[in-house]
Amino acid sequence: MDSSDHGHLKQLLVDSLPDCALVVLDPEGNVLSWNVGAEELLGYTEVETIGRSFAGLAGSPAALAMARQLGRHGEICRRRHGNGAEIEVWEIVIPLYDPQLQFLAFGLMMRSLGAPAGTAVAPPRALASGRRKKVLLVDDDGAVRATSVDLLTALGYDVLVATSGIEALDILARDGDIDVLFTDVVMPGGMDGGEVAEKARLIRPDIRVLFQSGYFEGALVRQGNIAANNHLLVKPYRRKDLAQMMSKILAEEVPHLNAVRLIGN
Repeated sequence: MDSSDHGHLKQLLVDSLPDCALVVLDPEGNVLSWNVGAEELLGYTEVETIGRSFAGLAGSPAALAMARQLGRHGEICRRRHGNGAEIEVWEIVIPLYDPQLQFLAFGLMMRSLGAPAGTAVAPPRALASGRRKKVLLVDDDGAVRATSVDLLTALGYDVLVATSGIEALDILARDGDIDVLFTDVVMPGGMDGGEVAEKARLIRPDIRVLFQSGYFEGALVRQGNIAANNHLLVKPYRRKDLAQMMSKILAEEVPHLNAVRLIGN
């Protein structure tokens, strides 16, 4: 199979994702490609969007400016549907460069968060002790951290935050009430999510572990190996996906310790 075949297969994957909007924009923010998921989420067909300004259709130029500045920008935001309604989405924008580091375009991914903005979400079932469940969130990306904290808090969890594996282990050693370690897979600083999970279980053998992984930089770009359980959320995930996964792992008596191959960061 040659490179053109690989490119065709990748395009088939992108085009066929019905629950995920994948859009490519030129440097001025005009639409270059528009998949089925974008049509489902935003209500415009590919024919209606190619060559048009994304900001004029449903977006915000501020998100593109932030992506150029930060290298990657993610946030929960409101976007306009073709029928005029507003929807709540998790949006990630990534600037795309050629091998000579010349800026080419923006890659944009959106997923619906399910319930409309402002809709109340029932808190999770309490533990036997009656206290709220506590989650230690580990991620070096400030925008992703903020989004994850908002989602977890809305679901009724208490959240502690660490920006690195070392910081996470220090917090875990000092706080015996943490129920779930929620960590990114690939992080700078010499300790990835798998290593954090292994060391965390030396401190707390009963701790539950949930991984999150970036889609653009992970599933479509590079692979990574971690030794951990098989609970993984692919970013950007919906609030209901996070709620279901948290309920699932907290209902288990013994954390999964299977070594699995995961894709992403």
